[in-house]
Amino acid sequence: MTKPKKNTILSRGEVIKDTYEVSSFIGQGAFGEVYRVKHRFFNKLQVMKVFKDDYIEKTNIDEVMDEANILSMLNHQNVVKVWDCNTFKKQKKDYYYITMSFVMGESLTQLLNRKIQLDIPVATSIMVDVLQGLTAAHKNKPIIVHRDINPDNILLSWEDNFKPVGILGDFGIAKLLDQLTQLPGAGGRYLFFAPECFMGIYLPVSDVFSAGVVLYKILTGVHPWEYDFGNYVLDDNEEMTKMINSARKELPKKPSIFNEQIDKNLEKVIMKSLEKNMENRYRTAASFLKALKNAFKSEDITNSYWTGQDLHSVY
Repeated sequence: MTKPKKNTILSRGEVIKDTYEVSSFIGQGAFGEVYRVKHRFFNKLQVMKVFKDDYIEKTNIDEVMDEANILSMLNHQNVVKVWDCNTFKKQKKDYYYITMSFVMGESLTQLLNRKIQLDIPVATSIMVDVLQGLTAAHKNKPIIVHRDINPDNILLSWEDNFKPVGILGDFGIAKLLDQLTQLPGAGGRYLFFAPECFMGIYLPVSDVFSAGVVLYKILTGVHPWEYDFGNYVLDDNEEMTKMINSARKELPKKPSIFNEQIDKNLEKVIMKSLEKNMENRYRTAASFLKALKNAFKSEDITNSYWTGQDLHSVY
């Protein structure tokens, strides 16, 4: 997320719906502005996402809000809890918003910016957490497909100041990400999309592919395919799509090439999650999770991996 160039929609101290008091502005992305708010009656910090006008215009916002209502019934320790979806009026204008749980920690992207490549026990522990949350979503009735799994949407909460717990976020805007081609700057997310997603097909098996790309990247520091970023504009979604599809004509490189600590069992699991033909991939998060656990017996993660400087506070 980037800092706003102009005034934000909300100001610190402002109260929304007589319930949410704005504590601070966090950032903004393709969908809207994000704030840290305090629920005046629960006396707890939450995160409020206020949608931008251009997103509202290009999206069926009623469907997004309906999905948020479904997500509010999903309760799992590895999924960011959705609490509320509603509208508020300011200066005679209606704004749509979603509130979610506040997570003390940081995003996986922020951690990778410092460490680039994670130790195998840490990376595996995070992915097990994510797949547990994703399994709950896939087993939900109706089934919830995330559609946008990437390091930005994986938050790391901290226990005992050293053990990161992976929490999957941004389910609240997951349903309609097939419309991202209409939004500027969305192409970077495509690096984690399954091949079928470029044809408008989103299934649990598509989430498996995205999770596999994330696991590969946090273990190796690189993507499974080598992309020629130099000849393409990241903000041009159509160009990004062409580049990705062209690169993926080749088989992904084995992750052990970049991390010799990855053994054959773990490598086999990773490569199966990245099968371009979804018939050959793990069909659900549950099957991916089971295979990952069988391939790697989690070790105790000691504070030798983490220091106090790794602890941050983000949504």
